[in-house]
Amino acid sequence: MITGMLVATGIAWAEPTEQQARDISNAEALLRLPDFDLAVRPDLQSSLSRYLTKYVGTTRYFQLIRQFKLRERSDELLNLALSKPRSTAGSWAAETLNGFGHRSRLKEAVSDKDPQRGAAAVILLGETGDERTPDFLTRTILNTELATMVRVASAAALAKQRGGDEDLLRLVTEKTLPADLNFAVGNLLHASDNSVIRAAAAEYLPLPPVVGGTPLPPVSVLAAQSGNRDRGQKIFQIKGTCAACHTVAGEGKAVGPDLTEIGSKLSKEALYISILDPNAGISHNYENYEILTQSGRIETGLLLSRTGDQIDIINAEGVVRSFQVSDIDSIRQLTISLMPAGLQQTLTKEELVDLVEYLTSLKTKQ
Repeated sequence: MITGMLVATGIAWAEPTEQQARDISNAEALLRLPDFDLAVRPDLQSSLSRYLTKYVGTTRYFQLIRQFKLRERSDELLNLALSKPRSTAGSWAAETLNGFGHRSRLKEAVSDKDPQRGAAAVILLGETGDERTPDFLTRTILNTELATMVRVASAAALAKQRGGDEDLLRLVTEKTLPADLNFAVGNLLHASDNSVIRAAAAEYLPLPPVVGGTPLPPVSVLAAQSGNRDRGQKIFQIKGTCAACHTVAGEGKAVGPDLTEIGSKLSKEALYISILDPNAGISHNYENYEILTQSGRIETGLLLSRTGDQIDIINAEGVVRSFQVSDIDSIRQLTISLMPAGLQQTLTKEELVDLVEYLTSLKTKQ
């Protein structure tokens, strides 16, 4: 009986403990009692709480939270949604928050200090939207106080709304689109089903060229192509100069993020965007800073450490620079990535496809 329930709920226990077995039985029984008042049975409340904590994100988890309107789990639902926005569990968590009338929690998260959480919130708002969503996404696109990553996600979400590509083109033609979104929006418009919009995109926002000046196709077209992993590895190490700033399995320079498992974290489309428009996907804790000293010297790099007396940064060459706080005139976070734009101009389209094929293969070992 218990084994059958474990399979039904997707639980991967080989042999549950006595308490776990009781909690599973109680959860299954409660699912058959939609009008049951949990307040009269504190013991069942505790059992259900243990079950939900153990099985966050499973089908039964969402069924029980929705059935008994467990709004006290809203923080948990929000964190689940923002940590896995492109998963079934993340989508269901957002829908559950919506059902509880807590859509505002997702809107507030758009301004989270971690831009990855902000971008996740935008993705989920776009997927669980209503007639007000396009206006909200447009305002987010235009809010230059938000990280580029968040506004790029807003543009992608708007493109999926009815008439969204027309809204994006209007921002372009009216010259209100922030310049740092030109690539992202251009890529979206080039992939539109509307030939008129594609023609306008070609006029206003041509896609970046590869070596020789040939324009690239939209990212969606590139992502559908397969490359050669081994050739891509050589491009990563030599021609693409990627290993000058990134490590894979301990090899390379640790200036930017470690890419050992990047294929498990980013889709092919996201990898292309990271290469073609590096400012759109600056990872949290890899923001670029500019330091201006009292003597007029300027240095840019990633912030390594900051104390009351000293600030250390590491520049694009992997050199660590230290500055006494008393010698610094100003320090500011930049909106541009330490990774230079235009890498694709040193490669052919085929070499770019090979490079992304290699990066896609860098996955978490099971």
